[in-house]
Amino acid sequence: MNIMEIVSGRRAGGAVCHCLMLSRELARRGHRVTLVCRPEAWIVGQLAGEDVEIVESDLHRWPTDELRRIAALVEECEIEVVHTHLSRAHSFGVLLRWFSRVPCVATAQSRHIDLHWMLNDRVIAVSDATRRYHRSYNLVRADRMVTIHNFVDYDRFSRAPAEVRAATRASLGVDDASPLVGIVGSVRPGKGQLRLVGAMPKILAAAPETRLLMVGEADEETYVARIKATADRLGVASQIEWTGRFEDARAAMAALDVLALPTSEASIPLSMLEAMAAGLPVVATDMGGIPECIVPGETGTLVPLGDLDALVSAIVALVRDPAMRRRYGEAGRRLVSERFSPEQQTASIESVLAEAARRSRAA
Repeated sequence: MNIMEIVSGRRAGGAVCHCLMLSRELARRGHRVTLVCRPEAWIVGQLAGEDVEIVESDLHRWPTDELRRIAALVEECEIEVVHTHLSRAHSFGVLLRWFSRVPCVATAQSRHIDLHWMLNDRVIAVSDATRRYHRSYNLVRADRMVTIHNFVDYDRFSRAPAEVRAATRASLGVDDASPLVGIVGSVRPGKGQLRLVGAMPKILAAAPETRLLMVGEADEETYVARIKATADRLGVASQIEWTGRFEDARAAMAALDVLALPTSEASIPLSMLEAMAAGLPVVATDMGGIPECIVPGETGTLVPLGDLDALVSAIVALVRDPAMRRRYGEAGRRLVSERFSPEQQTASIESVLAEAARRSRAA
């Protein structure tokens, strides 16, 4: 197939990384892939020299000159289906569908009320919880929706050499005897960094050598300032390491002992699947699509949103028990390799794209 992927994120967030991996995998499977993204987006550098055509666009919808330009490209490249990622791309995609008469498939990573969802030929939800939301609130027809969970580059994260862990911890000033708990993702209120800092006094009371690693780029500087002020007030700032954006996610995961995700967002965090592939136990909020990936007592622990004591207990139990960490980590690796591999999930996405193209040709 000739496939156009459209992604509007500029930075290396979960949806952008998903689009990157999918574009590579589709190209590897023999499809002609054209990627439309915003100028100077992170994904451009990642795909440089690869078998994916890059087209830069600011994706503005009014005036309609950019829609007409991309529609002409759709015709020139004989695009059979358009696939969109993130809100601006979704809106652009459904309008492009009208201009080009080519079917549009949108991947729903999050849950927001927007009218464009019902205008797609198909919607791929990354979790059953996300699918139910868009059925109920955005009125997407059941026959146009399917759940296909996100995937992760299992081989990359599962095969990090031991020296990567040692080198990364040394660069952070963390010795091998200190349990390192990490939270990975954009630093914004929904991700739960403030909740984790709030839990640190009780964690340190039970396991004084524990260190906390904050990995991620700040979306809101005021939120970062609030976290740091809270850490100072609670007297735990010296036990927290901030990395900002970490170029090598594999190295970050290799350095950790536990991944904590006390998030209030309801998607499937890519960092959770990466951690499981890397053999890390996960402590995460029991909400949204997360319970579809974590097996409590086997690959990690689920805690209720806002239950600080449950969060503390789950982290402390893992920090104190290396054997439990290894057991959960190995079970997580197996689960990711069986259910969240690029090969398996891309085949499912490929099938949805092909069906949308076939239906359009038959109409």
